[in-house]
Amino acid sequence: MNQQLQQTIAALSGGLQGVPADAAVENVTTWHQTLDGVPGAETVVEHLASLKAALEQGDLEGAAALLPDLGAATEALAPAAPEADQDGLRQLAAALQG
Repeated sequence: MNQQLQQTIAALSGGLQGVPADAAVENVTTWHQTLDGVPGAETVVEHLASLKAALEQGDLEGAAALLPDLGAATEALAPAAPEADQDGLRQLAAALQG
């Protein structure tokens, strides 16, 4: 599993409420940059852009409301990912939908 995925899962291991807003914005920005232009990741990229905007505006309720759809899009992306990352993406998807 790649390091970025491991770090994101670790950050969410204590629950979404335990992630500081600035760290969340940084993480979302990094994922957006990583996935932008990756075939099949368009839906995830759109959700990340919306999530980043909500976080930057301080709309934590709005950000939380976006997470289940982001999780579903992440889960849908998992089968097309490198095999080493598929389980991690499923874990991430579950955490986002949780």
